[in-house]
Amino acid sequence: MDAMQRLRSRYPQQRVLITGATSGLGEALALRFAAAGFRVAVASRNPAKVQATVAQIEQAGGQALGLELDVNKLEDFENARVRVEEAWDGLDILINNAGVVTGGKLKDLGLEVWKQSLDTDLWSVIHGCRVFLPLLEKSGAGHIVNVASAAGLLNGPDVATYNVAKAGVIALSETLKVELASLNIDVTVSCPTVFKSQLLNPAGHEGDVFEGTTAKGLANEMATTSITSDHVAESLIKAMARGRLYDIPQYDGKIQWLLARLMPETFRKLILYMYRQRLWVFNDRE
Repeated sequence: MDAMQRLRSRYPQQRVLITGATSGLGEALALRFAAAGFRVAVASRNPAKVQATVAQIEQAGGQALGLELDVNKLEDFENARVRVEEAWDGLDILINNAGVVTGGKLKDLGLEVWKQSLDTDLWSVIHGCRVFLPLLEKSGAGHIVNVASAAGLLNGPDVATYNVAKAGVIALSETLKVELASLNIDVTVSCPTVFKSQLLNPAGHEGDVFEGTTAKGLANEMATTSITSDHVAESLIKAMARGRLYDIPQYDGKIQWLLARLMPETFRKLILYMYRQRLWVFNDRE
């Protein structure tokens, strides 16, 4: 039995809600779940993109529920919960995926950038878990997936806003893994490194502040990497099926996390050396 079959067996009513479901990882997950027979609630702040993704799912023979949901608005989460409950009478899988990436040196970033990052990358996950938990509990079992980042595990320079928000998502996920076990609600947190996505596309992230050495290096990595949203989606689904808390889909992330845990002081010195020498993701040359 493959990973998706195990999830279908575990959650026979097959109801999943995904925020940020109209591009990148969210869209890849939406299409994979729809192809496996799940009913997919496509949630995003852009109504035109929501309808386009819903149409794509329906044209492929799947069932979709379009939800206009701005993750910075608690009332949008509450309205979405009402619509999901009316349409499906419950929920089995919640995937908190929507987010932004911000960055720059601490001394250069205003509080508005901190607020944007914490609101979109952390508070949205808190709201999603709180608002939809009653529906998962009502179903008798469920799964919460929080999309974080390896940044929340590794804490590189020049991206404190993003690191702090994603570290908070990881801490929340670790807490809920134990706290919700008695309710038969599982938790998985996704911690990818760099993969091709729309995260740095100005068309969808106008006004986002992402600057500095690390920002340029990561943009270069994203432009050249062969890792796609589909790769990250496949890894995440396997981790869910196995009941794993952490999903770190790429080898560079696994190795760094292992080094950071086993040799934290040495790992930080290594990061400092590479940052000073402009090596690896800190290579900001065009």
